[in-house]
Amino acid sequence: MSVEREQRRKLREELIGRGVNPYPHIPKFKPIPVKEILSNPNIGTKVSAAGRVVAVRKHGKLAFIDIVDDGTRIQCALNARVLGKDKFKEFFRIVDLGDFVNVTGELFVTQKGELTINIEDYQLLSKALRSPPVKWGHRLLDPEVRYRKRYLDIMMTPQVRRVLEIRFNTIKEIRKFMWSRGYVEVETPVLQPVYGGAAARPFKTHVWALGEDWYLRISLELYLKRLIVAGFNKVFEIGKNFRNEDIDVLHNPEFTMMESYEAYADYNNIMRLTEDLISEVAFEVVGTTRIPYPADNPEVELNLSPPYRRLRLVDGLREYVGIDVEALSDDDIKELLRKHQINLAGGYDRGRAIVKLFDKLVGREHLMQPTFVIDFPASSSPLTKPHREDPRYAERFELYIAGIELANAYTELNDPVLQEQHFRMEEERKKLGDEEAHPFDWDFIEALEYGMPPTGGLGVGIDRLALILAGQTSIKEVIPFPMIKKREQSKGEESEGQTGKT
Repeated sequence: MSVEREQRRKLREELIGRGVNPYPHIPKFKPIPVKEILSNPNIGTKVSAAGRVVAVRKHGKLAFIDIVDDGTRIQCALNARVLGKDKFKEFFRIVDLGDFVNVTGELFVTQKGELTINIEDYQLLSKALRSPPVKWGHRLLDPEVRYRKRYLDIMMTPQVRRVLEIRFNTIKEIRKFMWSRGYVEVETPVLQPVYGGAAARPFKTHVWALGEDWYLRISLELYLKRLIVAGFNKVFEIGKNFRNEDIDVLHNPEFTMMESYEAYADYNNIMRLTEDLISEVAFEVVGTTRIPYPADNPEVELNLSPPYRRLRLVDGLREYVGIDVEALSDDDIKELLRKHQINLAGGYDRGRAIVKLFDKLVGREHLMQPTFVIDFPASSSPLTKPHREDPRYAERFELYIAGIELANAYTELNDPVLQEQHFRMEEERKKLGDEEAHPFDWDFIEALEYGMPPTGGLGVGIDRLALILAGQTSIKEVIPFPMIKKREQSKGEESEGQTGKT
């Protein structure tokens, strides 16, 4: 235990021994939110505020402290003549950086023009037993500590908090948009007896009450479609998915999706819905549809205003890398897979091979401005309706922005016989080693047999959308608590990374 931490613990015991509660139930002076004080300052009136002490500047018998409340800073003055000599000294004996205090006093403006509370009385609200690791407004130096102890990162760095506020407001504005379009927000199971709706490796758990293995969902899709079968015309859900796969700048095993389904719609309708959704949410959250990307060193300005470009997947390969897959034999495509070191689990499939080539050679490299990549090879999309004009393809699109796959959507397959055939093909791929192949979901087939109307579906990655709107390049920056490998730490062990009094 550090000397400073030990001293803070002793001070805590001393206060309790004197009958002073260092953790009172409520503030003595009812606090006004600091944002409210700053937005409507009334000089000369008495106000009360509460917050964390993040800075102290002493000048003899006059001192200034900064407190932060809900992410907003305000300066407070301590004057020995106003407080009295004893209370002035007592403040600096019992209050440390990181403590929460409750203050009351008149508002005034300093000679430097800063709005300030002239403290007439104060109360300790919460004694911090550890000092802040860095000065407020400074970023933690060790990136691992930033993610492992994210509360410190958010606490000390306003920019980190602003990025997360963009995420939270994005979710709020998506909800408002979907409600305005007549969609009903619903909930579907997180634990499922059969996972499905995407190509991914699941997390498995055991339900002791049933004596069965179940799965954390990898997608919201199949249960939302059951609600369309049940008679709801427009549904959406914002929820967590879990995929037991990569952790990198664009992937986290636990992530957030918005999925929606609309009866009597197809992927053309959903493209229009998607570009309206992205543009309107962007404007509401960041005040513009033109996003410098990345924010810290802008290389391009993303224009999120509709309409977005429509690009057939095979045309993208032809346009950007000169590969005309429609003119190539299977042997030619296999050679391209070898050349670009692309492995297909479960054996060769022409459609999946073409999609893999596009993902590696085109999507991430070339599609900076919003682009709907449309008409995927049919065999790569087992939950999608065949293209009405060319059954070699499926009516599916993926939306790319800043080279990032942001959304995926289909004209949904509602023919139960075809869906059963596709599931059987997926089963064969699983037997051949494709761990991400779709499992056979008999209950979903039965639901389709009762009839599902023509339907358009959409999935949008919330984490990735927030990443783009915030101008970030790593998904960890927009996830409040990203997954990171556990670190063994004994009880009472000091925090890793930069520490010390500021």
